[in-house]
Amino acid sequence: MAEEGFPVRRILGILGVSESGYYAWRERTPSARELRHTWLKQIIVDIYSSSGSTFGYRRIRYEIGRRYGINVSHGTVELLMGQAGIHGRSGRLNGHVQPTIARVPNRRWVVDVFTCETSNDTLCAAIVLDTTSRQLVSWSTESRGNSHLVDRALDKAIAHEVAADSIPGEAKGNIAGFAFTDRARNLRCGPAYGITGDWYDHAVVEVFWENVRRALADHKGAKNQKRLEEKLPEIFERFACQK
Repeated sequence: MAEEGFPVRRILGILGVSESGYYAWRERTPSARELRHTWLKQIIVDIYSSSGSTFGYRRIRYEIGRRYGINVSHGTVELLMGQAGIHGRSGRLNGHVQPTIARVPNRRWVVDVFTCETSNDTLCAAIVLDTTSRQLVSWSTESRGNSHLVDRALDKAIAHEVAADSIPGEAKGNIAGFAFTDRARNLRCGPAYGITGDWYDHAVVEVFWENVRRALADHKGAKNQKRLEEKLPEIFERFACQK
């Protein structure tokens, strides 16, 4: 109503909402749950559209798991479909709908996990790369590679994309879809099901890691774990800023 030009103070008086409370709500930073729901909602809408507006919440939940390896409850999918104003058609579907990847124009993500060997231990890094611009979207590091390492990197990528929009908590258009590299799967950091990157995705990842190795070679003591933990984020930050 405020966007339509109605006086904010008068609307708040009618609704019984305090003016300070309204502005605090409007400026509030979205929570991690809100960001994830915004991201999932865009995936749901994309799958629904690719099905010819026929899939219900059960089939959409199945497709989210099959395409992206994401485990989400039926209730969450049904809730987000309701918020998006979409619903499935009754009856069984005939034929098979070809999978598509939700994406913003000219962007697709690829997720990789790399183990950096040090003199006394290892350091694992999960990265999310935009394969079209070949830029680093987000990353996370820890001593062992696991699904939580990847989840943190993806959550940061999601938060980055939502925060880039002018309206907090709202994603515009279709967000980037993502695939996992063979290396992430072999390290058991990727889901058993989901999209595997193609030869181009893998080539982009290898070029990125080659640049990282060159940058690390310029730092003495980079083979020491503590030193590596300090320098690797600095290098990632530099690559992320080159946009």
